[in-house]
Amino acid sequence: MYRPIFLIGFMGSGKSTVGRRLADQLGFRFIDTDTFIETRFRQRIVDMFASLGEEVFRRRERVIIEELMSMEDTVFATGGGLPCHGDTMELLNASGETVYFRCSAQILSLRLELCKRTRPTIRDKSGEELLSFTQETLAHREPIYSQAKHTFDIDLIDTPEKEEAFACQLAQHKPLLVESDWG
Repeated sequence: MYRPIFLIGFMGSGKSTVGRRLADQLGFRFIDTDTFIETRFRQRIVDMFASLGEEVFRRRERVIIEELMSMEDTVFATGGGLPCHGDTMELLNASGETVYFRCSAQILSLRLELCKRTRPTIRDKSGEELLSFTQETLAHREPIYSQAKHTFDIDLIDTPEKEEAFACQLAQHKPLLVESDWG
């Protein structure tokens, strides 16, 4: 049994897509924390933000990660803001292997432009406004993300074939597979 792997990084960095492929490669479970939260609370995240506010969402996110974080043989795709609140990054580092998918603000903005309707913090932004938001938010989060145990630059991972190759590379990265001491 292996300690969980937590994929962290900005929204649009590929945590969910690569995470699924990585879990398949390793024979692990895959959990997208955003999807799990939506299922648990029977409400889309965009609606949670609108009706309850970000603070309530962040509390729910923390409860969920505390509940799930001891699951062995699991790859987690975390929400982009999850590690950035309170001591959550420290908690993730203590509980498993953390992997930061580092991506430039320019590339993230291009990716996010394609899927912004489902993302509450950027749904009304476009062009320069989206780039500016991405740059500012990334600058704030980078010191937290960079505390991850492993960092991979993913600017060039931009096709399904490259995602698959990258997942294979991660699966063969032996420092990610740390045997659990919980059993």
